[in-house]
Amino acid sequence: MATGRLIAVEVALFATLRKYRPDGGGTSAFWMDVPEGTTLAGLMEKLGIPVTETKQAFAGAQRREGDYVLQDRERVAVFPPVAGG
Repeated sequence: MATGRLIAVEVALFATLRKYRPDGGGTSAFWMDVPEGTTLAGLMEKLGIPVTETKQAFAGAQRREGDYVLQDRERVAVFPPVAGG
């Protein structure tokens, strides 16, 4: 459960997910303040990213599920489904 204290997370959105950056675009990672206790799914919701547009996410250099609770100063990387040939 989120508390009143804020933590900072570094967020990297890749490929088609970049359009969900708060500044509307760009390719670099950005820092974002979220309430302590925020989950990975909560972060995606805050950014407006539909679950169907994400394939996998990493936090703290490990693949994580939506119920993972983010830690202060942690790096989060989110990837869309990728098609290729």
